[in-house]
Amino acid sequence: MGKLVIVDECLVPRRYVWIYYKGEDPIGFLKNFRETLRFQFDVSSTRCWERKLLWDYTGDPIRFYNEWKTKKELSRFSTMWTDLRALGFVSKGKKDGDFSLEIYGEVKHEFEPSNWFTKYIWVLYNYLFYNKIREMQIKLCRDYLEKFMNWCKENYGMKTVTTPEAVIEELKEDELMEGLMRRTGMAPGTKRESEPEKEPETAESSPEVKQKAGEESAEPGAEEPKEEK
Repeated sequence: MGKLVIVDECLVPRRYVWIYYKGEDPIGFLKNFRETLRFQFDVSSTRCWERKLLWDYTGDPIRFYNEWKTKKELSRFSTMWTDLRALGFVSKGKKDGDFSLEIYGEVKHEFEPSNWFTKYIWVLYNYLFYNKIREMQIKLCRDYLEKFMNWCKENYGMKTVTTPEAVIEELKEDELMEGLMRRTGMAPGTKRESEPEKEPETAESSPEVKQKAGEESAEPGAEEPKEEK
């Protein structure tokens, strides 16, 4: 038998929420991030993972990317998952910079029936009773995320944004992206390869002169005037 899986996103109608920080020592926020997540989401250290930590020291400012994941069991069938991704920049000299933190949460419900009868019993139970429990769990997940965002705003002066500003600034400053836009004709002041060049109009090549010349040549039986002697 297959497994029944239902996923409820906690931040509907939005899928993600971004909070933005700009100031001194943006890495300080991520140094004790594990303890912060344990305290805010009420999970143990075994339910909190740092999935990725990437650095790029080749330029100034330094680019960094950090990814975390938490897991919290809500019931026998339901688990709350939280994904957090940070992307930002740090200046080598002044040690200041900015980063955007992407927040996503979901409640996943899983049930693995042993036969068709237990599958139909669980579907009926979910329709009659467990839907109310799911609504309570989605609200609980949303409350956890909002509590975490409010804590970030109060302690670090972060603000909620509609787009990840650090990612946008990276695209603006990326020379490769700018070159790609110019090659594809997306940048202002550029011309696509398929667009032909237009010749400058002169008095002889203007549309009015060409139209008059065409009318004179199209008259049938026209004779050239004879010179009088």
